Amino acid sequence: MSEFTILKRYEFAHLAHLDRAKLADEEIESFLQDDNIVSINPVLTNAVGGVKLFVRRDDAEQAAKILHENNYPELAETLEKELDPQNLCPKCSSADVARQRSFVSAVLFLILFFVPVASWTNRYRCSSCGHQWKE
Repeated sequence: MSEFTILKRYEFAHLAHLDRAKLADEEIESFLQDDNIVSINPVLTNAVGGVKLFVRRDDAEQAAKILHENNYPELAETLEKELDPQNLCPKCSSADVARQRSFVSAVLFLILFFVPVASWTNRYRCSSCGHQWKE
């Protein structure tokens, strides 16, 4: 029985699962360690050393070659096709766009939010006679 060795460490569990599935397709035995911890609490990623992909020591070289040669081009192509076209620049088709807020909507928000609050703070009511007044 051969020993297992760490082939790769991941910051994100989903990337480790993709590589493990790729190795399974090539019939290379592998398993993940600490993937559940990182999935549940990503803050602990560095504390546990990330998600670790283990393979048999005998298969490590072949597994590294498989993971290195194909870095999910079909996944990148699919994501590129599924980008929301309304979020691309109509002139240059760049995805590096940012939503700009309108000054009018900001002023409207401030008026709707602060005017009622301001009017409530300046009213007085006498508990004895019920007289109300503003200052």
